[in-house]
Amino acid sequence: MVSVRSSAYTVKVIDCTLVTCETVPALDPDDRLLARELQRRGLTVSIEAWSDPRAQWDASRLCVLRSTWDYHERCDEFLAWVERASSVTVLKNDPHVLRWNAHKSYLWELERRGVPVVPTAWVSRGESCDLAELAEARGWRDVVLKPARGAASHEVTLVRRGAASFAEGQQRLAQLARTQDVLVQPYLSSVATYGERALIFFDGRYSHAVVKKPFDTVLVVGDARSSLVHATPSELAVAAEALAAVPGRQLYARIDLLRDEDRVCVNEVELIEPGLYLGVHEPAQRAFADAILQEVRSNQCIVSGLQ
Repeated sequence: MVSVRSSAYTVKVIDCTLVTCETVPALDPDDRLLARELQRRGLTVSIEAWSDPRAQWDASRLCVLRSTWDYHERCDEFLAWVERASSVTVLKNDPHVLRWNAHKSYLWELERRGVPVVPTAWVSRGESCDLAELAEARGWRDVVLKPARGAASHEVTLVRRGAASFAEGQQRLAQLARTQDVLVQPYLSSVATYGERALIFFDGRYSHAVVKKPFDTVLVVGDARSSLVHATPSELAVAAEALAAVPGRQLYARIDLLRDEDRVCVNEVELIEPGLYLGVHEPAQRAFADAILQEVRSNQCIVSGLQ
């Protein structure tokens, strides 16, 4: 570890900073596993909340976003931080990838490029929409409401068929649409049978897959309901199509898949702060740490002989 001179103080250079949020100051348990793997490789590691004004981002050779789970609640502020931090350090994923992924309109782009995605109706901010009429026109029995900016299952609402439920869903849709764009999607019954499959990649290479529990939360380690599975060739093919559509290389990525009848389709592309289920697949801890180490080296962040 070395010191570098700033205009007002001397700071110690950190090889890798894992970026979190104020409500998870010690990282998710998954990412603590990653921190230990990085330290085993001789890297110095720090943990900083993205919104902490005291954080010295210029002291870090590489900053890897991990549990920044409040970004969607403060999105403008978060994206402004991305710009500031990336001007003084290397940020991963890359800023343009983070911006692309911060609004679920990326699903439009995937669909335009021929990637199969979950059928989606879009309700723009401020737009009025009759939820029952929309569902009837699309042939959807039950629907799911999602904010266009959201993490995990935050503010995701399942609306079951029935007058009372759809009346509540209509109120919820109106509430969401007052402040943001909203996705309306069919509830796919395969969620309860096939499950939602999360395929994890490091530096573009497939690592592992899990079956997520429905409406998963962000804390994933030790959750027996999210279990390791083997990805099928069709799942890997669809995930590869989705990654190819991302405008830039990804240090880490998670592609969430559902099955719509006989078709595998993309539900989410997670490139900002996804849980990567490192705790259910030990080799993934090493694979992610190796990818980070290579990133540090490729950016000439480690200089031989520094003490």
